[in-house]
Amino acid sequence: MKQILCWLSMWICCFGLLAQETEHYSPYLFDKFQDCLIVYKDGRQFTAPVNYHLIQKHFVFIDPEQKEKEFSNLDLIAVLRIGNRSFLPNRQSATEVIQVDPKFNVTYTGDIRKAPKKLSYGGTTQTASVDTYSGLAGKGLISGIQDNDRIIIGINKTYEVKIGKKTKRFYNKKSFLKLFPKVKQNKLNKYIEENQIDFSVVDKVLKLFNFSVSK
Repeated sequence: MKQILCWLSMWICCFGLLAQETEHYSPYLFDKFQDCLIVYKDGRQFTAPVNYHLIQKHFVFIDPEQKEKEFSNLDLIAVLRIGNRSFLPNRQSATEVIQVDPKFNVTYTGDIRKAPKKLSYGGTTQTASVDTYSGLAGKGLISGIQDNDRIIIGINKTYEVKIGKKTKRFYNKKSFLKLFPKVKQNKLNKYIEENQIDFSVVDKVLKLFNFSVSK
């Protein structure tokens, strides 16, 4: 009986570890493609469903033929407006403008891990030729590039702020406090503890930052 219980316990433990190992999230920043106003630096504007691919590390849009495409001239875009949210067309990350003055941006990146061997999305990926419709140029994509062996287990947030004349970055309590002189760190640490600041919650971090730069 004890031997049976021992084997049963080991089986449950292994099953639990396997479930944890294979737990993963969508490779996209948004749950679904969002209606977006794409504003170019030369004043042109277009609308299309847009999302950010966390593994491929670029913004993608859906064309009228329901094909997913990567923007071919990202450097020419000034801003991507999704509802009341504004994103800068940076490469390798999605940067959201939360506050202009003082500057407070959030950069989103995927926490990427190697996929378990048994996990497979199927299909292959390649970049097709550049296509243009209604002036919006994009590179055609065929099902996620090299996603086969990578998965997203979370989304990382890095905050980009301006303190004085310098742009600085932080992502947790320790890196935030390092931005300030020691004489001010105790005051900020007290504020963090009293207000239970969670550095994964953008609104709370924004309030903390505004408090830190207030006179």
